Amino acid sequence: MTTREFASLAPNTRTPLIELEKVSKIYKMGAVEVNALQEIRLEIYDGEYVAIMGQSGSGKSTLMHILGCLDVPTSGSYRLSGVDVGRMSESELAEIRNRKIGFVFQQFHLLPRLPAWKNVELPLLYAGEKDHKRRRQMAEASLASVGLTERVNHRPTELSGGQQQRVAIARALVTNPSIILADEPTGNLASAQADEIMTIFESLHQQGRTVVIITHEPDIATRARRLVRIRDGQVIDDEAMVK
Repeated sequence: MTTREFASLAPNTRTPLIELEKVSKIYKMGAVEVNALQEIRLEIYDGEYVAIMGQSGSGKSTLMHILGCLDVPTSGSYRLSGVDVGRMSESELAEIRNRKIGFVFQQFHLLPRLPAWKNVELPLLYAGEKDHKRRRQMAEASLASVGLTERVNHRPTELSGGQQQRVAIARALVTNPSIILADEPTGNLASAQADEIMTIFESLHQQGRTVVIITHEPDIATRARRLVRIRDGQVIDDEAMVK
C-alpha cells in the first residue's frame, strides 16, 4: 500500500499532520558530500502509529531529526499541521519541539541527580510554567500514566532500565504533545522491558496520539499499524500492518 493509498485510512482528517515533499539532506564532510536522505515523500496523518525501519546508515535517524524539527532539509519541504517548517524561526522551532512533539530516545537522557518527577517537569520549565505546585502535579500525573506512581522520588540510578525509559516517556508526555517521536526506544532494554515499553506506545496510540517509532528491529516495527522501510536514504516500502 502506498502512502497516498494509506491516506484513505487516515482518521478524521484529509490534511496530513506531517508532509514531506521531495526532502533531501546532504552533509558535507570536507570535500565529500553524504546524501543522507534522497527526495523523501512521506505523509503521516493525525492519530497514526508508524514505525520507520532501516539498518544503521539508512537515513532513519536523519529523518527523525527532520520530523522532530531538530534539523532542516537541504532541499524539499516539510509541512507540519499544514505549516512550512522551513519558514519558521529558531524560536518558533523550539516552541514546536517543546509543545507539539514529545521525544523519547534510546539513551533516556535523564539527569542522574534529580528524582523522577523533577526530570519529568523539565519541559514545563522550558515552556515557562512558573507554578511549582502545578509543575509537580503535572509531572506526577504523567508518571502515574506510565505506571510509576510509587517511583516519583527515585533517582535514575535507583530505577531499572525499563523504569528509566518510562520516566523518559512521562517527560515526553508532560506537555501533552500531539506527536510522540521515539528513536530506538527499546534498544537498551531486555525483551520483557521492551514489551512493556511497546505496550505503553500502543496505549498512547489508542488514546489518539500520533506515534512515530524509529527502529532497526523487525519485531518492534511490526507492533506499529504502519511500516515504512528506508534504505540508502530512500523510502523503499510503505505498508499497513494487519492486526
